[in-house]
Amino acid sequence: MTRASSGRKDSALSAITWWVGWIAVTIVSFFVSCWFWTGHLARHYGTMDKPGAPLVWVVAVFGTWMILLVPLIVIMYAKVDKAYEDARIGREGDAYEKVRRAMGVRCLDIPQRSRVLAEPLRRKLKQWPETVRKGHLVHLILRDGRRVEHAFVLERREVLGVYDLSDRTFDPSAITDIEPIPQDRIPDFNSARWVRLDGVGLPFEDEKPAV
Repeated sequence: MTRASSGRKDSALSAITWWVGWIAVTIVSFFVSCWFWTGHLARHYGTMDKPGAPLVWVVAVFGTWMILLVPLIVIMYAKVDKAYEDARIGREGDAYEKVRRAMGVRCLDIPQRSRVLAEPLRRKLKQWPETVRKGHLVHLILRDGRRVEHAFVLERREVLGVYDLSDRTFDPSAITDIEPIPQDRIPDFNSARWVRLDGVGLPFEDEKPAV
């Protein structure tokens, strides 16, 4: 059993326990109201044979019960709202995980500020035609002289992914220059060989990403 499924099971058990407890407290509060007003009216108003006594008893008992229920209803509303929110977050998390694995793309989680190209490089990209709409495929030159081939730059600004990246410690902030890739030298791409740098996809450490 995964940690997420175990957590949801514990949450469901807690919700059931809370519902049972809330119902029990609701019932008990009614009988407490009955017990209090029955004795109090018998001492100060008279028995149920007295005219108007049953109506006074009903109003007193149910009025007190409703007052006692107000904080219980508020607490229950908060609990139900939290349960729905937790369920929504769980569904969204499961959906995101399915999409992430269906993509079949590995990823590194590098902050966006580290992936933004320096202004001179952005100006250089403006002079080159787009490889695809809103994107350029380029080679990167790093500060230490290394060359990273087939990097995808989104909107002439952000390094979003690299094809066939082998260096798990790749640092986009070390980019000092870029080189264009002619259209006739763009390789055939396989999604499983892409590495996204924005954290969307399977962890880079996965040896067999989904395809």
